[in-house]
Amino acid sequence: MSRTVIAAVVAVVIAALTAIAYFVTSTSFDQRAKADADAQLVRAFSLIGKLSQLGGIDVANKAERLAAIPEFHKAIKTDSESERQSQARIGFQRFLAKTEGTKPDIIALVDATGNVLAMNEVQSVVAKQWKNDKGESIIPAISVVLGKKVIISDFWAQGDKGLMRIGVAPVIDPDAPINPKDVEGVSIIGAIVVAYAQTAKETQRDAQALGTELAYIDGKRVIATSFRRTSGDENTGMANELAAQLASGGVGDTNAKQRVTIGDASYLVATVQMPRSATKDLPKEYPPITAGAVLLSPITDGGGTAGTLKLFILLLGGGALAIALLGLYLSHRRLIAQVDQVEQGVTDIINGNLDRTFRPVGAELDGLSNGLNVMLARLLGRPEPGEEEFDDDGNPIVQGRVEFEEGEDKPAVDPDIAALAQESEPDYYKRVYTEYLAARKASGNPDEVSFENFIAKLKVNEGKLKAQYQCRAVRFRVVTKDGKVTLKPVPIFA
Repeated sequence: MSRTVIAAVVAVVIAALTAIAYFVTSTSFDQRAKADADAQLVRAFSLIGKLSQLGGIDVANKAERLAAIPEFHKAIKTDSESERQSQARIGFQRFLAKTEGTKPDIIALVDATGNVLAMNEVQSVVAKQWKNDKGESIIPAISVVLGKKVIISDFWAQGDKGLMRIGVAPVIDPDAPINPKDVEGVSIIGAIVVAYAQTAKETQRDAQALGTELAYIDGKRVIATSFRRTSGDENTGMANELAAQLASGGVGDTNAKQRVTIGDASYLVATVQMPRSATKDLPKEYPPITAGAVLLSPITDGGGTAGTLKLFILLLGGGALAIALLGLYLSHRRLIAQVDQVEQGVTDIINGNLDRTFRPVGAELDGLSNGLNVMLARLLGRPEPGEEEFDDDGNPIVQGRVEFEEGEDKPAVDPDIAALAQESEPDYYKRVYTEYLAARKASGNPDEVSFENFIAKLKVNEGKLKAQYQCRAVRFRVVTKDGKVTLKPVPIFA
């Protein structure tokens, strides 16, 4: 397997393991975040109903208490405008003095026809402000209460002005004669209206109690949301995105959980219909409920833990990949340097230098170098590693050195080539060996080269020169020149 393939396999394995770890972590955190969001949504779903019921009971109780204040009876029955306003103001003040918590946004007194007689903190009221062109009340609860002894808690969308939680109670005159035809046995002379506006701040308070984001809607219209800017004001951009989701059907079915993205965040969403209550059954023609609340439970990663862990996995995988590739590169360089030295030694031996020894190249291939030295020593009959003799300079003394002449590109024709070609190989080797030893002795440089070492060197050089000359065989002649004994190659082609 090539080094490139090994590096590619390592890179693919590390990348695959990193991808698996990233996917498993992402899936685990996503599932956990979704489960947490779902649990929070279920809790908020339960709480919003109780919260709305408590709000409805509170506003209905306030309307009932107001309707029992005598000053309102007097205000309705008097014909004096100044007296009416004076009595109504006293009634408002008496009520507010005993009321704790948030003050209602609207406290109004209406007569038996639905005209507004007085309104808290409003100096001059428009009598028919809650009537349409036909003279009918635009607040259904008022119409029902003025004709029936019933207290109603409901939601009323005041045109484009927003959504109001209202409580309406009848004002009954205890001193009026009872009409025998009146099945209720009471005389209803007016009604009290108490209303709270569902503002962004009110929505934010409710959302804090629920632990989720919250939006109040009327049909497909978003009235107020708990989305905040850093300044604390309502984030109208996110409110508009929610409105678009409502309009497109991305958020819609009551009680059905849906997953939506608003802004940069994902939410698990459920829509809840706001409840209304009445002390008696409402008429069939009473308008259906359009008010609702949208619960938005954010799907978070636990304060950035998932994002941090995912980034850590990617960095860890990238670092592991870089370190692995760097390690492969450095190992490759180290091993290749050692392999190159061993390969160079093998090449020298192939080229005829049988006196070549392998020096230590590195911890990884020192065993191979020593093994090659032992192999050569045993083949050539020279001392094995550790048994050599060294000169004064610390270099090993190599005995049995055989000198060869370099092969010529175009060797001269040898006159005795026919005799060399016909000589048998055993006789040829013995003759050349004997002549070589005699020539060395005659030149004053006797050597103790063994027959096996000598023949091995001849054969190695024969093989090299046969490839160089492209000939059938190569024989050697012993040549003495200037006191130096060498072996001269003679190529044989025929």
